[in-house]
Amino acid sequence: MLVTDASRSRWPLLDLAEAAVAGGVDAIYLRDMEGSSGDRGRLLTALRERVGDDVALLMHGDPATVCGTGAGLHLREREPLLAADLRRAICHGTLCGRSVHSPESGAASIGMDYLLAGHVYPSASKPGKEPLGLDGLREIVEAAPCPVLAVGGITTERVADVVRAGARGVAVIGAIASAGDPRAAAMALRAALDLALHERKDDMVMSEVRSSTEEATITIEVNGKRAKVSLGATIHDFLASKRMTGAMAIVERNGRIVPRGEYAAILLQPGDRLEVVHAVGGG
Repeated sequence: MLVTDASRSRWPLLDLAEAAVAGGVDAIYLRDMEGSSGDRGRLLTALRERVGDDVALLMHGDPATVCGTGAGLHLREREPLLAADLRRAICHGTLCGRSVHSPESGAASIGMDYLLAGHVYPSASKPGKEPLGLDGLREIVEAAPCPVLAVGGITTERVADVVRAGARGVAVIGAIASAGDPRAAAMALRAALDLALHERKDDMVMSEVRSSTEEATITIEVNGKRAKVSLGATIHDFLASKRMTGAMAIVERNGRIVPRGEYAAILLQPGDRLEVVHAVGGG
């Protein structure tokens, strides 16, 4: 998401928006949008012509006025949340998001499509104010009922860190608006974000695999040492996993010699104690 701030931009808004979208921006929050609804409507029409219909355009202000222009609504933290029925009546399916600065505000943001959580790092937009840091961002993500975008001091190098803290996206001002080449800046941020999200997805998949594997194993004791075996494994399965043949193995389970004919029938249980002796052929 590109957040506009005319005081920090090196480019006219329409040129900046077009370049940013060409570089991978898919939402623009027109934070400094002022003027009458007619002026806003004309600017939004011009923006649509430059960036296309697939980019979300959002503004703050009176909900009925904003949504009447066809833009999405962005609420500041100090502004009241919309009741669900009122939002449906005036926003007509457009996006509705909110800026938050604490887990409490995040948790209270029921019905929002996204949250902007910040400022995460020291930011030119918030001089002298203490940033949330990654821990503060993580707390908001955990409390929020919807996806969270990190905002405030975001650079290409910091994207991976905020994604690891749970952010689903990033919002920037100066990283694009103050760049000498806003399209290239947006492309670098987009690439960093896509890579970080992909890596987080891979990490989540591997975590699920590890969790599944751990849940599908049990711990037993074999010849005085702890060992893990698959849930549902028999004595025969254990011997086979160690390349032992049942015909050449003598197994004592919990102090009882197990007849060879029962190796394939006895399921191992957590905490079982096995003593295994395997004869080796030779002459």
